[in-house]
Amino acid sequence: MKPSDTVSVLIPPKAEYVSIVRLTASGVASRMGFDIDDIEDIKVSISEAINRMIDKGTSPDGIKIDFHLYSDVIRIDFRLSGSSPKDIFESERDGFAFEIIRALMDEVILNPDDHVLLSMTKRLERAV
Repeated sequence: MKPSDTVSVLIPPKAEYVSIVRLTASGVASRMGFDIDDIEDIKVSISEAINRMIDKGTSPDGIKIDFHLYSDVIRIDFRLSGSSPKDIFESERDGFAFEIIRALMDEVILNPDDHVLLSMTKRLERAV
């Protein structure tokens, strides 16, 4: 299935740029109809993932985050350029961050292909 829209952000691998990605996620998820709790889950998951990438010294050229928007799903892919480490969740501390992401998101896939380091999905729960 093809996304209805894709929003991409490329940031330097520095902690001070994480807020830009969180703000983008908040705007995109709000526009899709996610509630405040789900938006916060998405923002926390993004922070955990990017901070692991920064701590591992990944991708000096930057971290690209793609927000793929479907009718009731947001999929967020994290891409690194060049020869970057593929396992950003190898230590105990990293494992804790991964478990946080898994608890907050509906689906989390590590290294789904050669270009994507991490992919996570959140489904929009509509009120009945």
